[in-house]
Amino acid sequence: GMRRDVRILLLGEAQVGKTSLIMALVGEEFPEEVPPRAEEIIIPADVTPEKIPTHIVDYSEAEQTDEELQEEISKANVVCMVYDVTQEATIDKIRTKWIPMVNGGIERCARIPIILVGNKSDLHTGSSMETILPIMNQFSEIETCVECSAKNLKNISELFYYAQKAVLHPTAPLYDPEEKQLRPACAQALTRIFTMSDQDNNQILSDEELNYFQVV
Repeated sequence: GMRRDVRILLLGEAQVGKTSLIMALVGEEFPEEVPPRAEEIIIPADVTPEKIPTHIVDYSEAEQTDEELQEEISKANVVCMVYDVTQEATIDKIRTKWIPMVNGGIERCARIPIILVGNKSDLHTGSSMETILPIMNQFSEIETCVECSAKNLKNISELFYYAQKAVLHPTAPLYDPEEKQLRPACAQALTRIFTMSDQDNNQILSDEELNYFQVV
């Protein structure tokens, strides 16, 4: 049946920029002053691409108990796991701590979809994808990975759009570990990345765009 709303929970280590991402989305500017945790945001249906109200929920280890965290996880229908692209330890924690916390012991079909979010791309010249791909291969519930910058407002609305899409139009994982082959969805994902990279929409990637495609 149709979902009545989408509930997005942001998790990840302290200081990776969870609150800044939410505030950048809502305020359309980088917040100079950031509270430990953002208030729950409700985006009304008429301004979302899918016309479904969307709740965005922040998490702060300092402000919330484990019980409160577990309750938020149980209410979420997609989790954005945020890491800092300049801090590999924050990526590692996604694999060792956050994914097991959310989906550990849950059957594959019932796992909550996950979006990996690499924040602070403004501080990083390369891409975190090399580090991320093995994690995406290990956990089939990861829908996609987005690198973004709360500071430069880069890929912020895209990130929340992908989170909505993961709930409303879930895709099968790109790589089926049992079949040892790419899923048809992978071709679609590459097409989508191509489209994102083809910034002037002329269906041909220039050298500059090609470079972007490889970074994506």
